[in-house]
Amino acid sequence: MMIKTRELEIGKESLSERCAVLALEGRLDALTALELKEAIRERVDAGQVELVVDLSGVPFIDSSGLAALVSGLKATRQAGGALKLAGLNEQARTVLRLTRLDRVFALYADRAAALEALGER
Repeated sequence: MMIKTRELEIGKESLSERCAVLALEGRLDALTALELKEAIRERVDAGQVELVVDLSGVPFIDSSGLAALVSGLKATRQAGGALKLAGLNEQARTVLRLTRLDRVFALYADRAAALEALGER
């Protein structure tokens, strides 16, 4: 299933009762951050608290996008799960490094590595 916004598509792939992947395509910014927060909240409310957010299709992240990711991390942790980030481009890695969020998030080169860390596939 895909949710289409002005600038962001969110692909949702359920892997198990507890695990899902959210694959983003497009900019993660002030116009689209709310959609990501809602998508994460839907997964957590459904019991899928082990999430991989695949950012390989995201060319740009701003502070609102970072806030949505932090909100998702908090939601998954409070529910006893985890949120892993995969496939970050150089811009995203730089923003996370400058804000020191690279020390907070678990970052993986790709979806497969993040899923392996969660014990899936």
